[in-house]
Amino acid sequence: MRLSQFAFLALVAIPLASSVGCSESSNSGTGGTGGSPAASYAGNLCVGAKQALAGTFCKTMFDSLAAWETDQDDSARDAAIETARMTLGRSWDDAESNAELAGANCADLALPSSQAADDIEAWGSTIVSAINDGLDLGQSAQAQCGASMLTAAGDACEQMLAAESVHISDLAADTDGSVLDAAKSAAFDAFVSAWADATSGDCPSNATDDEVSNDLQSLTAELVLHTIVTPLLDDQAFTTLTPGPTDYLGRTYSPQCMQGSEYVYFAKRGTVNKLVMYYQGGGACWSNLTCGVPTCSTTSTEDDNPNGATTGFADLSNENNPFRDWNIVFVSYCTCDIHFGDATVVYPGPTPLTVHHVGYQNSKVAEKWAREHFVNPDEVFVVGSSAGAYGAWFNAPLLEEVWPASQFQVLADAGNGVITQDFLDNEFSNWNFVANLPDIPGVVEAITEGSGMPGYTEAVATHFPNTNWAHYATMFDGGEGGQTGFYNIMLSGGDPLAALVWWNASCAWGSTALSQSQQITAAIPSNYRFYFGTGSRHTMWGSDKGYDDTTGGVPTIVDWVNAMLASGPDGRDADWTNVLCKDCGLLLDGDPRPDPAQVPFEEQGADVRVVCE
Repeated sequence: MRLSQFAFLALVAIPLASSVGCSESSNSGTGGTGGSPAASYAGNLCVGAKQALAGTFCKTMFDSLAAWETDQDDSARDAAIETARMTLGRSWDDAESNAELAGANCADLALPSSQAADDIEAWGSTIVSAINDGLDLGQSAQAQCGASMLTAAGDACEQMLAAESVHISDLAADTDGSVLDAAKSAAFDAFVSAWADATSGDCPSNATDDEVSNDLQSLTAELVLHTIVTPLLDDQAFTTLTPGPTDYLGRTYSPQCMQGSEYVYFAKRGTVNKLVMYYQGGGACWSNLTCGVPTCSTTSTEDDNPNGATTGFADLSNENNPFRDWNIVFVSYCTCDIHFGDATVVYPGPTPLTVHHVGYQNSKVAEKWAREHFVNPDEVFVVGSSAGAYGAWFNAPLLEEVWPASQFQVLADAGNGVITQDFLDNEFSNWNFVANLPDIPGVVEAITEGSGMPGYTEAVATHFPNTNWAHYATMFDGGEGGQTGFYNIMLSGGDPLAALVWWNASCAWGSTALSQSQQITAAIPSNYRFYFGTGSRHTMWGSDKGYDDTTGGVPTIVDWVNAMLASGPDGRDADWTNVLCKDCGLLLDGDPRPDPAQVPFEEQGADVRVVCE
């Protein structure tokens, strides 16, 4: 079967997407799929169809250019290309319409067919000029040689884009890209053979098969990039996205904030085919008392827009920021359920309180948008800070099924999962957390049977051995909104006032967090790492300390993250190590501390240290 026939199959599969591309189990039971698709996603089928259609246009264009070599009939050439343009436009629109009927958006901010045709024609002009350099088209043999070379280029262009179409239409069938690579290699082998046949006679063209092959690779790579990374999204600033009720994989999601206000999130295009999924922090609540204060962020507004960020990894102007060129989806937070709740709860009390813990629904809406605008990233870095650290940790396994051919990294910034057994047994269920956990052995059991973060991490890291998983925190992560603050609330029976004396839990939290990470490391030595820095600062993502802090003998956070990015299934970078500070209790400038000093914080000359017995 020729590759062009595979491309045709990808195209005609589009109308079937309404039945096979959007199926999903109910997600209402324990151990649900979390929204994973049962078949190729309609958005991917649409993009695959566009790539195949572009390949057909590319072949028609080159065939028209080849015909011109021998007859120099401008009007015939131009008419054939214009007809191909019109066909491309109609079919392109049909692919988008079919995707929409199947519940996927393939048109928003997408490459228009007219631009695709323009880009292909521009490359065609470059290749024609190269081939005709040295030829005398008045000589029949030389004109036929030029025509044959252009025909070979058209065949290769069609076949390469057909191969890309098959790949993107069903990423799960070719997660390592080996089938795609083999198909593209076969297309180039055929091109080289056809080129040799074409140039075996009177053919003094100065073009080489390597030169034209490189142009064809650039043509197809550019077209593919512009169909899998939405080209019309702003690449200078974050765009505010305001979703309404959203149908996705068989379920309607209703994005909103804790008290029912409007939900917004943000996205920005980069310059490389890599994606950061960032989950915003903002505390949590689980009772009438904690939600009534509240101990979390309850609104999502333009004030959350990351455009104003000027520090740490959030500063995209910093040349040392490893993510400065990446695409970014910023999943804002306002549901007080660590981005994974799926329940509207009425908390009893003197004044009953209705709370929409629907962070999972908000996350799924952002996921849908991301998968339709960044269709097949080379890498996906899932990260979040504070409450968002858990958003990253629990949504990442679901995202693995969205982008099965991507290299994943998952980093929890200041979210180590240190909780009390009482909270796990009595309050955690208020968020309906378990309903949407992925169906991975050991995941649900970790939550329902009490092994918590170590058990959950062991389960997901074992299930996804090619993914890197990492926890970052300072040893005494403090402040009212820090990890010790929330741990102290749990230790105090859910009293939010306990956050005001957060330091009472500093030593207990630090020893437990380290013990949990060491337990995870013992179980998962290959693809899990931890980093414990000095002091009591809560979160690092938006802090410039990530670039220069080595207090306590630690590597800089940016060096550690770069080593994480350099680690993959072929081996882990030697610098991606487990990091444990020395003199961990030494506070840095700006670190949270009680004033005046309270045990276990001690003033020692000009320094303040946490001293645990």
